[in-house]
Amino acid sequence: MEASGHFSSLRDSGMKPFVFFVLYLAFLMGAQGVDEEEVPVTCDSSVRIIGGTLTKSNGNAVGSVLNFECPDTHYPFPVSSAKCTKRGQWFRSSHRQITPICKEFQCPAPVLEEGMIRPTNTSYSIGDTVTFECYDGYELHGSVSRTCMKNGRWNGTITICNSGSQHCLNPGIPAGGRKSGTNYWIGDKVEYSCNNGLVLMGSQQRECLESKGWTGREPSCRHGSSFDSPDEVAADFTASFTSMLGMTQTGEGKKQASTARKIHLSKDTPLHIYILLDASESVGEKNFLDSKKVAENLINKIASFDVRPRFGIISYASEPMVIANLYDEMQSNAEDVIDLLQNSENANYMIHGDRRGTDIHSALTKVLEIMSLTKEMFRDTWADIRFVTILFTDGKANMGGDPKTAVVKIKNFVAAQGKSEAYLDMYAFGVTSDVDRRELNVLSSLKPGEYHSFVIRNTLELVKAFDKILDFTTIGDLCGVADETSDATVRQKQPWHAFMEIPGIGKCSGSILTPSWVLTAAHCLREVQTAHDISRITVDIGSNNNLFKVKDVLVHTEYDLAGKKSENITQFYDYDVALLELKTPISFSKTNSRSICLPCTRETTRALRKPYPETTCRDHEIEMLPTPGPVLANFVTRSGRVETLAHVTIKTSVVERKACVLNALHAEEYKNVTDVNHVVTDRFLCTGGQQPEADDISCKGDSGGSLFIEKKRRFIQVGVVSWGSINVCDDIRAQKQYARDFHINLFKVLPWLRKKLGNIITFID
Repeated sequence: MEASGHFSSLRDSGMKPFVFFVLYLAFLMGAQGVDEEEVPVTCDSSVRIIGGTLTKSNGNAVGSVLNFECPDTHYPFPVSSAKCTKRGQWFRSSHRQITPICKEFQCPAPVLEEGMIRPTNTSYSIGDTVTFECYDGYELHGSVSRTCMKNGRWNGTITICNSGSQHCLNPGIPAGGRKSGTNYWIGDKVEYSCNNGLVLMGSQQRECLESKGWTGREPSCRHGSSFDSPDEVAADFTASFTSMLGMTQTGEGKKQASTARKIHLSKDTPLHIYILLDASESVGEKNFLDSKKVAENLINKIASFDVRPRFGIISYASEPMVIANLYDEMQSNAEDVIDLLQNSENANYMIHGDRRGTDIHSALTKVLEIMSLTKEMFRDTWADIRFVTILFTDGKANMGGDPKTAVVKIKNFVAAQGKSEAYLDMYAFGVTSDVDRRELNVLSSLKPGEYHSFVIRNTLELVKAFDKILDFTTIGDLCGVADETSDATVRQKQPWHAFMEIPGIGKCSGSILTPSWVLTAAHCLREVQTAHDISRITVDIGSNNNLFKVKDVLVHTEYDLAGKKSENITQFYDYDVALLELKTPISFSKTNSRSICLPCTRETTRALRKPYPETTCRDHEIEMLPTPGPVLANFVTRSGRVETLAHVTIKTSVVERKACVLNALHAEEYKNVTDVNHVVTDRFLCTGGQQPEADDISCKGDSGGSLFIEKKRRFIQVGVVSWGSINVCDDIRAQKQYARDFHINLFKVLPWLRKKLGNIITFID
């Protein structure tokens, strides 16, 4: 009855037995929480790697990503990265008993059918060299010897021994790989696989073509941790991309693969470029931001080619986010796209919130969707449009479907437009140290002799690679491009600069306009009167003391140094320009030289990224010599044999130019001149002065050199160094405050330049 009375009292109080039981449990759990403080889960803080270093994204906390780093010649074993799990473990159970260590790369054994390899080993250390020899009756193709490089790969190309008895050459077997198929007639196929866990890069299957070539790209078997060096990425991407552009490469940068394409872009061909940035959790914010930086660099460079690029930018994680829409006129040119990358909310890593999966399929599907929309918008130029996708990723798709199906759909869409595979290039760049290499391979184009997928050790090296990618100094005949590396010499940074010497007469400077023509100052040639005098002129071109002889000289028809002697002006430098025609055309690749851009030309219109032919010469002048200014400019100055870069400001406002020009009357020759306009015409640009900062002043030997400006990573000559009011180089007592330099304004002598060079350079009105 006691119990009954107890339950009766609960009923009387309105409390049900079940509710009481729940409250009782809550009380017990609360009491336990007070007695025992919860300890956060963390991972082992003492983890290390022998022979290398490590970084952690968030210490030892759950979710922190640990990355192992080794020297270039080594790789982390058993894993390159790990993530702290909720159980407080860095590694899966199979790896916990293995102490992480940096192991040295080794190259897999080369394979040669119908021949011998010396020495024969199962693997080879860095620096080991093997040689190849074919049996009697077989001809050797490819590398005669190959050396194991520091990233565990062989230099050179696959070596084959060919009998010549079949339609196609034996396609060979990659080191560490296997090939099935020994018939090489039209339509026959061979298939490849790799041994010992190596990753197949390139085409798994290739078919013999009527042209005697093979479809796809030559395969290679690579170590899972092997990386492309920045130099390899720069060379291979540049070779492929410039091949697509229909351009040639000069010097060491030239690749045989660049001749593989059968379709070349003409000038102003439309090019649609889609750049996809991985913002997933596995890539992380730092790698995403580095990828953005790389994309900006690449956009800047591509925009300088003689094509009409439009850009579309997409970031993606669990879903794609459009940053710049390719079919939007206000979002697709280089300047607008870079601005959006830097300032748009959609370009922020945090825009994806906590939706941090990796849906590559949806990102590529978005590209296909935009491609489909552009067909109607650009129907007038549709037949000429070329497509490029550039994917930055770790390749670890974990949602949204198989990315390969989206790649196939894009390829099928392009093919359905009646376009060959030459109209589509798909590039993939790995952006973490733990990239899925197999996935990258299938997400990129597989074209003969070209590389479209790249894996770099970290995004710092990716940035380095893209600094070298599309190196203008090795590409085609673009004007006004220079070596941008910090350790480059003055001649490498200003490869158009020339130094002219006439024995017994004097020295001057000049600038390369074309392989056969150099622009200089007319007064430098005042003692050149005969063909014999011309034959004595030598012009130093490039960075290796390449001397060229002169065939002819052309002085501006209006130039007359003694033209104002009747006015007591002994030297009058108006129209002080001349052209030197070289006996032998300059080879830009052999001399490491380059032409400079001239204003009011088609080439410079493209360098300024302005439409052609709509842009006018007046547009150029407003862009290059704006008022009120001043305009930052440079010229090369010489002291003895040492050349340095001079920094000046061109005074373009009426007030500043007038003040600058007045200092001409401090020149010894003009002290009796009362009107400075009798000496300095409107064909001169004026530099010099102490405010707001001191300008550099020219010295003897600088006359004839280019006064140039930089626009959009291209250099354009706006003047020719002519004369100065005060010689501050030879006289330490000179009154530097009055020192000014005067340069012939090229905009004012364009009719003469057009008349002399119009059949070589395309001028605009």
